[in-house]
Amino acid sequence: MKRSFLKKEKGFSLTELLVVLAMLVLVFEIVYTAYFLSRKGYSEGETRAEITQNGRVVLERMTREIRQTKDVVTELSDDSAQATSTLEFEDGHATTSYHYIRYWQEGNTIKREVKRYYFPSDPDVFVSWNTTSPTESLQATTTEGPVVIGEFIQQPDGLKFWGSFNIHISLTVAKDDESVDFSTTIYGSCLLYTSDAADELDGVDLGGRRI
Repeated sequence: MKRSFLKKEKGFSLTELLVVLAMLVLVFEIVYTAYFLSRKGYSEGETRAEITQNGRVVLERMTREIRQTKDVVTELSDDSAQATSTLEFEDGHATTSYHYIRYWQEGNTIKREVKRYYFPSDPDVFVSWNTTSPTESLQATTTEGPVVIGEFIQQPDGLKFWGSFNIHISLTVAKDDESVDFSTTIYGSCLLYTSDAADELDGVDLGGRRI
């Protein structure tokens, strides 16, 4: 009779299997965490770039138009704590007189419109915003807009204007957990003002206005 000898092969013990499984789980967690952080960093970078670009475009547009104005309608405080989110001023680029641009924050957007003023007895004749009549009240009509020119504006107080001589602008754009602050100052020497304070600063009388 022939005997067959079977070679006994040793398998993995339960402990060894658990160790291997734990190592695989650890490797998976490391790979997943690295991927997640990479994606999060990329997403945050995209968000910051988006809101930064949005804020720059809005601020540059407002600054350019305000710098060219001849007349500021909105009465601004010198105290930043009393800043307003609305600014109206005469359009310095218009080919005809008495076009007034208004910027304001509405929700998480910034809007822009162009207005003109008139008296009801002669609606086709446009006049300055501070023109008075003993018999009629001045009316306003929107001739352009309103249109959204900026998004992702922080709520509340994402847009602020203040300064009776130099106009200060503060803008905060925010999306998800990212936010970017912008600020600029438009100096009074570039503007025509309807503020008597401007006359006092220069010691000249320009009919309530300043060049």
